[in-house]
Amino acid sequence: MNQAVLQLPRTVFGEGALAVLRKELRLLGLARPLVVTDRGIVAAGLLERLAAALDGVDHAIFDGVTENNVFGDVDAGAVAYQASACDCVLGFGGGSVLDTAKCIAVVVATGENIASFALHPEREIGCAVPIIAIPTTAGTGSDADIYAGIHPDSKSAGVGIASYQVMPKLTVLAPELTSTLPPRITAATGIDALSHCVEGFLSKDDVPFAKLIALDGLRRGVSALRTVMKDPGDLVARSEMLLASYAGGIAMSMGTGPAHALALTCSDQGFPHGILSGIGVVVTVDQVLEKRRGDKCLLCAAFGINPDDSLGDAFAGLMKEVGLPISLAALGYRSEDVPGLASAAHAHFLNGFAHYPPSRDDYERMLYSSLALVD
Repeated sequence: MNQAVLQLPRTVFGEGALAVLRKELRLLGLARPLVVTDRGIVAAGLLERLAAALDGVDHAIFDGVTENNVFGDVDAGAVAYQASACDCVLGFGGGSVLDTAKCIAVVVATGENIASFALHPEREIGCAVPIIAIPTTAGTGSDADIYAGIHPDSKSAGVGIASYQVMPKLTVLAPELTSTLPPRITAATGIDALSHCVEGFLSKDDVPFAKLIALDGLRRGVSALRTVMKDPGDLVARSEMLLASYAGGIAMSMGTGPAHALALTCSDQGFPHGILSGIGVVVTVDQVLEKRRGDKCLLCAAFGINPDDSLGDAFAGLMKEVGLPISLAALGYRSEDVPGLASAAHAHFLNGFAHYPPSRDDYERMLYSSLALVD
């Protein structure tokens, strides 16, 4: 058996967890963070909670992260970091914010631009300044993983970086920060978390601890997502969603696969990533499971369905239940788009994590099936 390694951030979890932030920064020897966030967080008043937790800690703020983060966000954030003589980066927001914070940490440490890594994933990242992750959504998993996604510009498909250098030194999970999310964001980020648990579990890279955590995250998330959609203020369910998201981040450390290859292929149109990754699971997972009967039984049990049921159909049913589209047709794609999408998805490097990567013809068949689904 090959050796398996599981590396995690120092993690503080629970209602009121922000209160420990100053103490945790002292333990890490950090004195002046650059707070990376977006204007939506500012408008929602959440930054005031962070400021209270940082009372007495000198810090600077960069709130210029865009919804689908781009290289330019990283450049501007790096300028803010250097101008304020910071010693760490604190991401406070959703996935785009946390990923941008990671990219800024790499740029200011290496002195290179983010394109030199994100467009050349074979390059090793040698260093990054310390990263603190405080998510305000439950879905990305960036608070527990080694990845950061980014777009060259607003019209380009997503690319990214992968390195243990961008694993956060500290993650703070406070469920109350997610309780005022709009329903559609709660739904999309929640589905994203579940897609990470499913695809990470199915990766050919076998990290036993991570596989156990992925199944637990899926089980928690399926139940909790239904609860928070009905009762947004339920902090127990919000806590469960944060755990599911964190589990998804750990699962992603094993790699994702065809569902995310398809999601990233479609990521140049500005759609929320969680919707794309969810549709990716609906489109691809049943074929992936055809030769993984044991895995199917475990995933179906975690999802709460019978082992002979279709996991793709169950995933689609949950997406419908929380008000999300389940087909590429609902996003405006047509049959004439299928050949190009199939070629791009088949060529994506994420297929390398699959036990049985779909062929180009498989992708084409699955995509045509997606167009026929009724939302």
